[in-house]
Amino acid sequence: MPVETTFTTESLEVPNSIGDINKLFYERGWTDGLPIIPPTEDAVTAMLRFTDFSPNDIVCNLPPRNAPATLELLAINCVMAGCLPEYFPVVLTAVKAAMEDKYNLYGRQTTTNPAGHLVLVNGPIRKELDVNCAGQCFGPGWRANATIGRAVRLIFRNIGGAIPQVTDMSTHGMPARYTYCVGEYEEESPWEPLHVEMGYAPETSTVTIFPGQCPVNSFEHVAKTPHRYLGTVASTMAHLGTNGIYRPGENMIFFAPEGAKFIASFGWSKSDIKQVLFEQARQKVKDARDRGGWFHATSPKIWIDVNDDEATMPVVKSPESIFIVVAGGPGRHNLVIPTTGDLAECVTKPITFKDGRPIRSVHDFVR
Repeated sequence: MPVETTFTTESLEVPNSIGDINKLFYERGWTDGLPIIPPTEDAVTAMLRFTDFSPNDIVCNLPPRNAPATLELLAINCVMAGCLPEYFPVVLTAVKAAMEDKYNLYGRQTTTNPAGHLVLVNGPIRKELDVNCAGQCFGPGWRANATIGRAVRLIFRNIGGAIPQVTDMSTHGMPARYTYCVGEYEEESPWEPLHVEMGYAPETSTVTIFPGQCPVNSFEHVAKTPHRYLGTVASTMAHLGTNGIYRPGENMIFFAPEGAKFIASFGWSKSDIKQVLFEQARQKVKDARDRGGWFHATSPKIWIDVNDDEATMPVVKSPESIFIVVAGGPGRHNLVIPTTGDLAECVTKPITFKDGRPIRSVHDFVR
């Protein structure tokens, strides 16, 4: 049975018992605490059919350990997470996206913040793999969502070395650190989906990785105008304990289809929403002073007058730092997902062959 070490794989003979296998893997620190699927040679080989990389190809060196992430090691962790082989291209793309400098993976792996790695899937592959984007999309019930997000986390732990209470110093963590994956409900959106907004063709399948904190529910069942509706969302975004007030960064807002269509019925675009949220998701200096992350706000990087009590501190850098996604089921519930402020930015990448050509289907890899 192949298992991953710091830099290589080896075969390990273990008792033919799922309980014994899980006990061994847990004792060696190779799991997230949940049971795993044994990464047998056959299972890993099946996973590797869904890429045109070679098993020994190194995708990157994952921090903080900076260990080489080979395709075989990635596949092993995908098997352990319970992924079907056809999910592998999504996981691989998420890992490559996280290695972009602006994502600051080292910081994400070692911070005291609870933020996780939100994986958002767009394009035709979302339906092909049955990635849930409707009701309960952030909850249990869909294998793709549960195991893709879990695989990314196991990879960052087992290869990258983000070990809780050792190098992963998150004060509390959060349940989304087990798994954090969702699709965009493109068919129910009145606007262009996120990947199209990012410059990709609608038929291109993409993966976005977002350094997201805990999702915060924002429900609005009364407002009769977009300004009132978005005022509630802005209030949810701009609480005094969020990093963004002191270090403006990014936010991702998930609008349920009902709320999105309500706002769009007034002729509002994504740009209109972002501008209003940028203007309203703020705190006055007098309310933020001497609390939260105020010592960050006094940095020369911050472009507000911290001596003016009435000056307002925005939670994001600009309207373009707000990402609008449509997902979810019935009801006017929305999810606000903040980040760690200016310490990391989201990255979107297309799912491609090794030479960079976009795939049409995950089955393009299987020969």
